[in-house]
Order: sequence, then structure tokens, then C-alpha cells
Amino acid sequence: MRTTWTHNHPTRGLTLHWATAQLPPTLLRELIHRTLGLHTIAPSRDLNNALRTLWLGRLDTPTNTVDPRIHLTLTATGRCPDCATAPGTLHADRCDIARCAITGLQRAHCHPGNTCNTVWAGHIPGEPECTEYGFYCRPTPDGYQPCNADDPGAMHDFNRLYRECRWDPSTHRMTLP
Repeated sequence: MRTTWTHNHPTRGLTLHWATAQLPPTLLRELIHRTLGLHTIAPSRDLNNALRTLWLGRLDTPTNTVDPRIHLTLTATGRCPDCATAPGTLHADRCDIARCAITGLQRAHCHPGNTCNTVWAGHIPGEPECTEYGFYCRPTPDGYQPCNADDPGAMHDFNRLYRECRWDPSTHRMTLP
């Protein structure tokens, strides 16, 4: 049995299979680019594996069963995990990782155009600040608790970063008040 993930009808436009909503944004964009005959933005192998997973279900066991939060993993080339932009270049317009240069909040639906776009630095925004300020947490049965960087299960505490720090538009980073 074969599934048609997309169809570009000449008069009705682009139709996507309902299951494609589960694809990561970069791979969904790649699928749309393929359908419309546009340039490639993601490795074909990654898209093919993701489509196979949509059809067959997850074939591997999740490695992280304790932490319900999704952890973003950087690609081997250091590209943004959402929009695949290279380090030192601006994020794509609707990238979920990008921060607004004015407010420091997620930029996905911020200001129109690239008036407040930030440059991908090769790491998740806020990680260097969490490391510098010692903001770490770990999951416990009662929720997340602050901890030290070398404690088992320690991860960057982005909630604490945004709760206790303020965005500095001139340096494009979170700073302690």
C-alpha cells in the first residue's frame, strides 16, 4: 500500500496528508519544496526516514523516558535544528528557534519581515547564558528542581533564564538585572 503525502492540483492548490502535521518544520518544508519543484532545503534521507516513520510508526525505543520535554539536537554541521540555516546567517522567517532581536522572545509570529531577525550562532538561544549563570535543572517525581551542572540528568533551565533575566537588544542575549 502506498500513501500520497502531497498533491499539487492545478486549480485547487496544494493538498497535504493529515499525518504530515507531525513532521518537524524543516522536513515539512522540504516535502512542500519537493512537491512544488523548488530547491532542496533538507537531506532527502532525513525526509524519507521521517515519512517512513509516519507510515509505520516509531520503530525505535525512545532514549529519554524520564524527561517529557523535547530536546533539540544540533546537526553535525552546526545548522539550526528548525530552519537549517548555517552558523553566522539569519534564521528563516518562520523559524521556531529564532529569537526576536527586540524582545528576545520566540520570533515565529513576531514582526512581519526580517526587521527583528537574529543570527544563528550554532547553539540553542539561551544555552550560553544558562551555562554562564549556572541555571540548570533536573526532572524529579515532583517536577523540575534546580541543580548543579554536574548533577545526573542536569539540563539548561530556560524557564529560570526567562524568569530571572532580561533581554538586552544591543548584545542579543539574556542578562541578569
